[in-house]
Order: sequence, then structure tokens, then C-alpha cells
Amino acid sequence: TPQMQRLRDLKQLGTSYFVFPGASHNRFEHSLGTCHLANTVFESIKRSAPRKGLGLTMEDKLCVQLAGLCHDMGHGPFSHVFDNEFLPLRHGWNPKDPAPWNHERMGVDMFQWCLDDNHIDLDPQIVRRVCDFITSNEEAHSEKRYLFDIVANKKNGIDVDKFEYLLRDSYQAGVRMSVDTMRLTCHMKVIDDQICFKSSEANNVYALFHSRASMHQSVYTHKKAKAVEYMVVDALVEADAAWNSRISNSIWDVKDFITMDDTLLKQIEHCPDQSLSKARDIVKRIRRRELYRFINECTVPEDQVVNFKPVEAKDITTCQGSNSIPGGLKPDDIIVQNLKIDYGKKARNPVDAVRFFHYWDDETSCTITKEQVSSLLPRTFVQRIVRVFSRHREKEYVDAVADAFANFQRKELGKEAQITPVKRQRVDDW
Repeated sequence: TPQMQRLRDLKQLGTSYFVFPGASHNRFEHSLGTCHLANTVFESIKRSAPRKGLGLTMEDKLCVQLAGLCHDMGHGPFSHVFDNEFLPLRHGWNPKDPAPWNHERMGVDMFQWCLDDNHIDLDPQIVRRVCDFITSNEEAHSEKRYLFDIVANKKNGIDVDKFEYLLRDSYQAGVRMSVDTMRLTCHMKVIDDQICFKSSEANNVYALFHSRASMHQSVYTHKKAKAVEYMVVDALVEADAAWNSRISNSIWDVKDFITMDDTLLKQIEHCPDQSLSKARDIVKRIRRRELYRFINECTVPEDQVVNFKPVEAKDITTCQGSNSIPGGLKPDDIIVQNLKIDYGKKARNPVDAVRFFHYWDDETSCTITKEQVSSLLPRTFVQRIVRVFSRHREKEYVDAVADAFANFQRKELGKEAQITPVKRQRVDDW
């Protein structure tokens, strides 16, 4: 269907593809893989069920497979860049409030439209269940609630969506992972309406969350990929203004939304409209790899992480000393990234919400504390990093932003917390 085939034009890793050329896979492949793994997990918990069984039916299986296949139908251009960066800027959404739009709800709308538009006859009960699986609306169901944990697990984050993207993304990017997702799949069973794991796999469960955090640090938030991402956002903002909000308002109508994919950059680049000159210039800079300059980063001390107040561009510019920039640095000259990397549950240990069993004939589940597993596991489960980028590549801007960021660290942290000294960093950056 056109709704499904659209996913071929959405890069799974967004702008990370500009840094990892092997990561050219799309949301389409990921969706097929998630559908396959959803079926694998379904069969696994069915096999591990006691003789009386779980009452699983072919309808249950179909719903789980369809949810895995269609769960990403609602993603916009460049995936999470569209949700988290572009839309809040254009619509003026407060990042502290729940967004009035998200890709899960759009996924439901696209799925329902896909059925109508292509005359696919599905039982209304199946349609409702698939939609609830995609949005994790398990409150609407009193039975077999464990099925919600297969594709999108809101309890602890262990689901086939995560299995699939970690396996595929790490392979395509050439990054090694230490988790064995096949063992997790084979060592699960349902107890008390919840998917539980064999206690011997506790270390493997921690490896899953560690692998996720490592991928975020090394691939998903790579500093050059973020530089490209900020440039893409700036280009889309300029183009959206020139196109009378055609991009940002597409989220309100599925027939408009289906036209939105990663080819937007090509449209901007080759459109002769004079009103797109700023957007075109940014895209041309991306093509020539004249990226926004990464200046430096510092890690927030552990004792300040929980109550950390996000740093804004004006916090950096107010710390600038004398420089050669006429009028000094402006907040629009720099970008501050407040990066948070965790195990999926902010500062909490997600494994505390995972249930285990010791023997296959167990009918009760239990939790396993971190101390019971290993003394080598992390003490905290979240870290925060502050990164600063310059929109200008000229030496005077790079020097000014670097000095201002160093002054900011001395003021707020009492010392420079960045790993790479300013002078050496400027020479090595490219």
C-alpha cells in the first residue's frame, strides 16, 4: 500500500546516515523486522505456556503482527527530528507540556486510512486492538494485557521494537553490541499476565539497556549527526515559512502527511522559488559538509543531574568576554544541546520493573535486585551532557563560542569540565 511503501523514504537513523554511510536502512525494513520478531515472541510465549495454555488465538497473533508491521507508519521526515525539534519550533509548543501530536497517534490514523483507502476488509475488533497496541492503550483491555508488552512495552521497555532497531542499527553502523536478544526471546514466559524472563538472563537484560545507552551515545547522538540535524531543522523551518506552513500543518491530515518524507531536502534544494534561498543555502552547506561547528561538551556532575536545569543559548552568550565579533555573540549564533542518555526510565533502573522466574514450572514471578546480579553494574542510570555548536564556521565565531562556553563552566561548575581543552579541540575538529 502507499501508506506502507512511504516508509522506504524515511531513513531509520535520520541524519546519522550522514555520518555512518552503512546506515542507509529505512523505516520499511525496520517495520518488517519488527513484525517478524513480534511473531517470534508470540510463538515463544505460547510454547512456554503451561498445559492449560494462555488461550491465545490466531486473531491475537494477527493483531500482534499488524501492530509490529504498522507501528512506525506515523513517523515524519527524519523521524524524531520532525517530532522533537521541528514541530515544537513551528507550532510554538511548550516542551514541558505533552505535545498535542505524536507519531503513535498519527500511526493509528495512517493505519485506519490505509485500510479504507485500499479496501482492506478487517474485523473492526481487530482494527481497534491493533490501534490500541500501537498507542499502548492497554487500559481498554482487561485480558491478555501481556500482549501489549510485545511491540511497545511501557512497563520496562523490553520489546521487539527495541530488539529490532538495536540489532539492525548496530549492524548497519558497524558498532558491536553485547546483548543476545535471541536468548531473551527464548527465555520468556507469561506469569500473572506479564512477560517474565528466566533469572539466568538478568545480566543479559542489563546488557540490553546498556547497549541502548551506548548506541545513543555513539550513533544516535553523534556530534556530527546532530550538527546535520540542526541544519536540517533550520532548513525545514525556513522552507515551511516560505510554503505557508505546508510541512508543519501536514500533521493534521493523513492525505497531506503521506507526502512528507526525507525527500523534502531534495525538494528544497532544486526548487527555484526565491523565498527558499535561505533554506537552499543551508542544504547546499550540508551537501558540501560545511556543517555547524561542534565547539565542545561537558558532562554534568553526578550530584547535579537530577535537578539539572537545561542550559540555554543566552546562558552561554552572557558569559562571553571580549571578542572580535561586532556587537558580540547573539543567542541565535549558537545552539545548545542538553543531551540526556539513560537506560530508558530517566534516573530509575528499568530492571526494577522486570519480572523474573527461576524454573520453567514456576507459577510465581519475582524481582531481582541489582546487587544480586553484579557489583560491576552502573551506580546511576542517567547522565547529562551539555554540548555547544556554532552556526558560523568563521574562526572568530568558533573562538568566541569556545571561550564563552569555558567561562560558563567556570561560573556554573567552578571549573572547566570539558574533556578536550579548547585550543587542542579546535585543531582536531573537522
